[in-house]
Amino acid sequence: MLTKLLNSFSKRLIWLITGTVLPMSFAFAAGPNLQLESANNNVRDVESLQRGAVHFANYCMACHSTKYMRYIRIARDLGWQDEEVIDKMTYGLALPVDDVITRIQEGVSQQVFGTEAPDLSLMARLKGTDYVYSFIRGYFEEEEGKWNNHVLAGTSMPNVLEGVKRHSTTEEYDQTTRDIANFLEYVAEPYKVKRWDLGWKVILFLLLLLILTYLLKKEYWRDIKH
Repeated sequence: MLTKLLNSFSKRLIWLITGTVLPMSFAFAAGPNLQLESANNNVRDVESLQRGAVHFANYCMACHSTKYMRYIRIARDLGWQDEEVIDKMTYGLALPVDDVITRIQEGVSQQVFGTEAPDLSLMARLKGTDYVYSFIRGYFEEEEGKWNNHVLAGTSMPNVLEGVKRHSTTEEYDQTTRDIANFLEYVAEPYKVKRWDLGWKVILFLLLLLILTYLLKKEYWRDIKH
């Protein structure tokens, strides 16, 4: 009786998984196939993160926030003093304990762009760093003064890096966009580097524990015939 119940439950579980996972798979497969550029960023590169923080403050914070970060946390992680992060990112207009909040007044974004500018705290985790990098670089001019974006067609966001691209070398523009994407990846998971560094230590510990467990098992069963 118990076997029949288990078999019946297993079949229903399989049908449930098939009915939910497969449609989702087809839905994702049918989605747009975006050709994203590789950011090739490195969250261990502190100098890149520092530049990215300054670029984000200069070009992005007019509309966007990273409300889950505080200036004091950025200072600690990027090797700045509290006064430095305030000078570089807010020009003295905030306190180190403040959240990184946009400078735009509430409701202005809706009036000007027709939508509220999203918070970017978790954007790199949600979309991926390559998506962020490709979006920043994906603007093209359809006609005089009218911009569109290859990654997100019809976006309300203007091309804030137009001046940088126009007045910089290709290498400088590439570095600027990479630094911004790098900073947003750091913001999305500030503990990532420490997690990586801790991860290999945990794996090494588990491997050693596995060896010790195997040797202990061999010792226990050494005198037992089987």
